[in-house]
Amino acid sequence: MARITTILIFLLLISHADAITQQRHQRMQEGRERLETLRQVKMIEALDVDEETAARISVLYNRHQKETRELIREIDLLVDELEDAVEAGKTDGELQQIRLQIKEKRNTNHANRMRFYSDAEIYLTPRQVAKLIVFERNFQRDMRRIMQEAQRDRRRGR
Repeated sequence: MARITTILIFLLLISHADAITQQRHQRMQEGRERLETLRQVKMIEALDVDEETAARISVLYNRHQKETRELIREIDLLVDELEDAVEAGKTDGELQQIRLQIKEKRNTNHANRMRFYSDAEIYLTPRQVAKLIVFERNFQRDMRRIMQEAQRDRRRGR
């Protein structure tokens, strides 16, 4: 009887831990979605475009972001594969092959970004495309700074 109780308690703890993990994952996903919404709102404000242009740029941007996320995921998987290959003592040729795949994915990601700017030129003026490029850099930099400050504050117990 005590053994069954122990097993039930153990299963209950595992299911509770799993529920907590799922909640954390859901909160992180919601945070990413809010951040993405904020990015788009700020981007449209920075570009100072009408509603029709804003809608078109948003569609382009969403497609670009989806492609970028997929490429980054693929790169991460390849880097994991490279790490495993290094630890397994694979040959230099095998390591080089994985490195070339990573390089190819990174080049594809860069080409994707350049295609986004080219596609944006259909709807935006050269000045607006320039604002878009500057906005993206500044938004990333500002978000990184805010996250670092929040992390410092958490460490200090604020």
